[in-house]
Parts: sequence; C-alpha cells; structure tokens
Amino acid sequence: ALPLRQAIDALPEAQRSRAREAYDRLMAFDGKLTASSSDAALYGAFLHESARQIFLDELGPEDGPAWKAFVETANLSYSAQADHLLGRDDSPFWDDTRTPQKEDKPAILARSLAAAVEFCEQRLGSERKAWQWGKLHTYEWQSDSSKMAPYLGAGERAGLGAIKGYLDRGPYPAGGDHTTLDVSAYGWGQDFDTWLIPAMRLIVDFGQSEPMIGVNSSGQSGNPASPHYADGIDAWLKGRYVSFPFQPQNLDRVYGNKRLTLTPAR
Repeated sequence: ALPLRQAIDALPEAQRSRAREAYDRLMAFDGKLTASSSDAALYGAFLHESARQIFLDELGPEDGPAWKAFVETANLSYSAQADHLLGRDDSPFWDDTRTPQKEDKPAILARSLAAAVEFCEQRLGSERKAWQWGKLHTYEWQSDSSKMAPYLGAGERAGLGAIKGYLDRGPYPAGGDHTTLDVSAYGWGQDFDTWLIPAMRLIVDFGQSEPMIGVNSSGQSGNPASPHYADGIDAWLKGRYVSFPFQPQNLDRVYGNKRLTLTPAR
C-alpha cells in the first residue's frame, strides 16, 4: 500500500484529493454490491476506470476492433483486467504510451482512483449520498427483436425503437457484478449494462411435500400482450420465490385453471 499512497501524493492537487477519498472509502468498503450502495458505485467506477487506464492507450480507440475484442474476451474467461489488478507488477501495459515518462502500477492505480471519483461526480452528481451502484448498473429485459436491432437497417431500427416500450422491460437498478453469486455481469471497461443474469433461480428441498420453489427472470410467456410476459420481474428483483407444485390438488392454486390444449391436426 505504501507505493500506492506515494503515487497518490505525487498527483496534482485536484486528482490527489479525489484519489485519497477513493482510497480511504474502498479500504473501508464492506464488499456488499447492493444496488443502493454508494461505496459499491465507487468500486464499480474504479474497476471501470482502471481497465481503461491500463489498457485503452494500447488497445484503443474504444470503438476499434482490438478494444471491443478485449472487452468481449473478459466476458468469457479470467480477464486481463483482474489479472493486472491482482498481480502483473511488471506488465508493459502499466506504462501510458501517451506520455513521455514511463508509468508503473502504483501510478496508474492512483490515477484510476482519482478518475473513479470524477466519474461518479459526472454521472451521479457531487452529493456522495446520492451515489448508488444501481444508478450505474442496471437490468434490462430485451426482446429478441430488440437484440437484433443493431444488425438491421435504419428504417427497421426506427420501427423497433417506436415499440421498444411494448417489447422491452427496464432498466431496473442492479446489484452484484460478474463475481457475485447472484451474477449480473457487464462489459468491464465499456459500460455497466447487465448482459448476464440467472435465467432462473431454483431451490429443491426433498423434505417438503412440495419440494420445488423458484422464479424465472421475466415471465412465462413470450407474448408481450400476455399478462405473464413480465409478471416475474418484481419477484425476481426482490428475491422472492413461488412454489412449483407437483401434487394434483395444488396445481390450480398456483397455476390457475386456464388450460391451453394443443391438438395435432389429422
């Protein structure tokens, strides 16, 4: 920690005060990535800024293929971002190629701490109590049509945009990240939009007469006009579960008495 504190002390005054604030808060952070947490917002901003401070000068610009591949690769395996934060003290990526001097790990992390506070100030305002992880990090349930929009023509994208509110749900504040049990992964260094969530949470207790409880992440139906298209979201966000009964006498109580009968054509 001493080299990092020395690197913080060497920063210009405006950056130094921000970096000290970030250092003190993150050292005291309880590690709980709840959507309402102010420290979690700062922690997420630090991860975001450190990835960019370490790698963007070599792999940028951020709309280029190298940076996009870098962010995507981090979604698939143990990431270079984590690898450098946890070690790699002698990596050439610690040097900022845009400056004449040669930077080291403490210097880049000191900059990242300062940049994290500045990022939160710009995105969430100067009032620290208003910072919340869920204001940066969000869930959004997109239809398959909306997911295809980037690959369509301008006219088709405009048409989908006009009915986005009908097809999609969200954004909602998200807790967690790519490392938590309740996973909510996002593009580390790119944005905070969640791309990976548990499609279903399921608990089976064979000691109970009805052993299975669970919830899926949106709704049972894929039809936006159905009342069951998104009626699971509220329970999913609040960590609630519903029973999935198997005994005949309990079926109507949970599933209702409406039936869809599919009869093969003759």
